[in-house]
Amino acid sequence: MIAFVATGGTSSAAPADAGVAPGQGLAIAQTERLDPRAGGLSIGFTFGISIAGHQNQVAQASSNAIDMGVIGTTLSSPGCDGSKPTMPADQQPQPLQVDSRDPSAAQGKDEDEKALPVPIHKHAMANTTPFGEAITTTAAYGVPGVLQVGQGVSHSTSGLVDNGATRQATATTDIADINLGNVVVLNGLHWEALWSSAGDAPSIGTFTIGSATIAGKPIPTNDPMQAITQINQFLTTSQLGIQLAPPTIRQTGGVEFVDPLGIEVVPSHTRDTAASAALGGLQPVRQGAFDALLNADCSFSTPITIEDIVVGSVTGAGSFGITLGGVQAMSADIAANPFHLGTFALGSAPSLGGAAGANGVSLGGTAAKPGAPAGGAAAGAPAASQAPAAPKTSPVAAIAA
Repeated sequence: MIAFVATGGTSSAAPADAGVAPGQGLAIAQTERLDPRAGGLSIGFTFGISIAGHQNQVAQASSNAIDMGVIGTTLSSPGCDGSKPTMPADQQPQPLQVDSRDPSAAQGKDEDEKALPVPIHKHAMANTTPFGEAITTTAAYGVPGVLQVGQGVSHSTSGLVDNGATRQATATTDIADINLGNVVVLNGLHWEALWSSAGDAPSIGTFTIGSATIAGKPIPTNDPMQAITQINQFLTTSQLGIQLAPPTIRQTGGVEFVDPLGIEVVPSHTRDTAASAALGGLQPVRQGAFDALLNADCSFSTPITIEDIVVGSVTGAGSFGITLGGVQAMSADIAANPFHLGTFALGSAPSLGGAAGANGVSLGGTAAKPGAPAGGAAAGAPAASQAPAAPKTSPVAAIAA
């Protein structure tokens, strides 16, 4: 099977027998993101986030089952009548985080997410090599006959490998399968971003599809982009109202990105007409019921708003997007201090679990979002100034510099 590959960058590795300085590295992977939108509002959720990073002698790792985004913020806020939050922040899903300065981190920690009704497993490990690793496994989900997504595994590592001879950051995501309306099936989807101090092409990004069928007939997948084009042609003629947005492989600001595969709900005359007729008949009853609920308790406003966004996103009033996979990786030297003013204390290094950003993770104040440059830009945005870049002059740079 031929992978879709992009390479780039310049290695600064020392000879293998001399080893390399630990420098810094960062790798981020996710399994999927659900993003219903209507009326300019989004209630996106990101699942299966794995982050590994290192700087000098310190490694950290974080495995997060879900970033609840704006819904998490809303649920953790006091009620409209001043009552307690529906779901306080400390009762929402929490990332499993480890730091190599904790002696128990080298043994690794495992945890099943208990705050969600679906099984998600988290694993994180960090040692003094330094080397950090995070693995997050999400369960299959979907609606039979409409859209089903198989098990997903995101895996990130960062640190020294090959007995200290190579500095490397890797991020991979694997999705077992995707079933679109029982007519299009893709198996064995794999995203990978690699940055290594060894070799002539230290940064490599790949996206591959193991196999695919349309109406039960296999199609070639040696060129994933051509396979997606062929699938979209079929989806257009079948009027299922679904299209695939292929990943983009790129290097921006010293970071290797392999963007997610998008599943977009697009206008469909057949679906939208049927949905409008059904919802139109229900609207008087629905409106009366919602008014009664709001008069009884203003706290129902949040679930009603969510319902409106979800319904609107699939009936032409908005958009519904699912992105699968998405990885990024970087690694670099940390330049020596030319002024010899001393070095920073390891305890001042930023944590992988800082203030919540676009996906609930902030590294030194820079939001790290899988599949998009830091700063919240959309996937594929070319602005290099928004992507994390390797430090140029200061050894006080954060892991996510």
